[in-house]
Amino acid sequence: MKKKNKDIFGAAFGGFESFKNRKKAPDALQLKNADAWGRHSSDRETKNQNVSPWRLVPIYIYFFGVILILLARAFDLQIIQGKIFVSESKGNHVRIEIKHAPRGVIFDRNGVILAQNKPGYRLLVEPNSLQPKNKKNTYNKLAGVLGITAKEIEKQIQKSNQESVTIQPNLSAEKARLIEAEEGSLPGVVVEINPIRFYPYGELTAHILGYTAEADENDLEKDQKIPYELGDKVGKAGIEQTYEQKLRGKNGYKLINVSAKGTKKGEIYESDPSPGQSITLSIDIELQKFLHESLKKKMNENGAKAASGVVLDPFTGEIIALVSIPTYDNNIFSTNLKHEDYEELISNPDKLLLNRAVGASYPPGSTFKIITASAGLETGVITKETKILDTGYITLGNLVFKNWLWNDQKRTEGNINVVRAIARSTDTFFFRLGQMVGEENIEKYALNFGLGKTTGIELPAETAGLVPNEEWKLATLGEGWYPGDTLNISIGQGYLLVSPLQLTIANAVFANGGNLVKPTLMKTSQPTTKKSNFLTKNTLDAVNEGLYQDTVGDGNVGWLFGNFNIKSAGKTGTAEAGEAGPHAWYTGYAPFPNGRIVVTVQMEHAGHGSEECAPVVKEIFKWWFAKRN
Repeated sequence: MKKKNKDIFGAAFGGFESFKNRKKAPDALQLKNADAWGRHSSDRETKNQNVSPWRLVPIYIYFFGVILILLARAFDLQIIQGKIFVSESKGNHVRIEIKHAPRGVIFDRNGVILAQNKPGYRLLVEPNSLQPKNKKNTYNKLAGVLGITAKEIEKQIQKSNQESVTIQPNLSAEKARLIEAEEGSLPGVVVEINPIRFYPYGELTAHILGYTAEADENDLEKDQKIPYELGDKVGKAGIEQTYEQKLRGKNGYKLINVSAKGTKKGEIYESDPSPGQSITLSIDIELQKFLHESLKKKMNENGAKAASGVVLDPFTGEIIALVSIPTYDNNIFSTNLKHEDYEELISNPDKLLLNRAVGASYPPGSTFKIITASAGLETGVITKETKILDTGYITLGNLVFKNWLWNDQKRTEGNINVVRAIARSTDTFFFRLGQMVGEENIEKYALNFGLGKTTGIELPAETAGLVPNEEWKLATLGEGWYPGDTLNISIGQGYLLVSPLQLTIANAVFANGGNLVKPTLMKTSQPTTKKSNFLTKNTLDAVNEGLYQDTVGDGNVGWLFGNFNIKSAGKTGTAEAGEAGPHAWYTGYAPFPNGRIVVTVQMEHAGHGSEECAPVVKEIFKWWFAKRN
């Protein structure tokens, strides 16, 4: 136990209070008056105060008798019965049993339970209370209930130097009752109340909620107002970790007088545990489930091994759904997870514990062109009407940078403005624009959109991504910035890296009219705006028109959204990612022009964003406006 008894149970168990409230010493005037008091009394008064000694004899006899009785009782307790009390005190001790507090419940935005507690218990053994002749019998009885061997139990006890050893941290109510029924024949065995954390939706919410595990040595040594006790459950990932201090409760305790043989002789003190606070998330679990299923279905079609998706309210910053695949069932941490099983989980090549929507970053491909366009419009390098000739490719020395249309069909777009360039995702337009704007301005506006730094979402291990510049390249790669680097970054390639969440926040700027909001997983009506008024209305209008034109006519996804009854706006992305194939992106919002939701879908090494990700986004739009509009 890390705490002193008086910290848990009060002064009655920790010592007496000191004399803090003693009166102050009298001052000089008070002493003077006191000294003069006797001298001013009259002789007559003095005579009246004289009392005959014979009248005090009964009082003397009474007090003398009381003192004799007290001395006799003290002699009896300390001398006659003292050896008996010492012997009994050596044979008894006080056991402190902890009643672990249940954690707070976690709800989705509609009141659906996402994390709760099931009745559970923790099984302990106190090695010092085990009788040598009964050890084997104790181990065998426990083994029969737990379904493990007696040798395994003995090994756990032998390798520990603690006063109490956890044999099973998550004992079911049924097994606890069986052990308690044998309590009289199992001295040194303790069953503590220890609720089991349960996640009804398992892998659907694992990357959001995280999981809990038994307090480790670092947790027990933390200096905090309410220290952890051995056996407490601590949030180790996700919301469980972020809101640990809210979700954890206050333990209850039971003091039990126990004989040297481990037999309970009665309770001394008991207090009830206080549950942790409950919290409500912004997640809509039904949409979470639909997004997960839609992604899995598409991945089965194209053979992708990993994907993620984010659904955001662009005005409040609330995350309505956040999915990362592959995933894991966080309920496994609520069972007696073996070390080898945990090692297998964390070493899995598919990185099951990685939240790809928040903790992984990728080159954004053509989705980044909305930021290059914004930089060009804001710096005045171009206007909405400015046209640039698409020649199909650009050469820099012996390097050739091609537009996708030229590469596929040997065709060009002709003279086009920024709206058309966004709708058709014309690389040569943005190559030229990048040269005109320069890498420093592209970097500036990328940072204005929140790229290159964490968003502040309430999840640990969030990636900051990367907005590269010459200083970074010199420090990291030992070489300067080349003109080709500027061309690459202008179309979202090269060293540039963003997370799906970061891209969603950037696109939300156009959906909500120019505000960079802070994303949150907590249900709220009070948005946190990190930046506003950093884009003019002309810039917002031009980029928004390009995003809308992408979804109609001969826009890149006009074939998919052209006949859709809900107007939307979006941008495709196909980011080169080595021999394994390009990463696919699509980020869009609906309805156009005032978006209610922003959706971003990313699939690793899946191909073209227009073919692989945009159809999933469309399905999310359909679901949302049919069920939540």
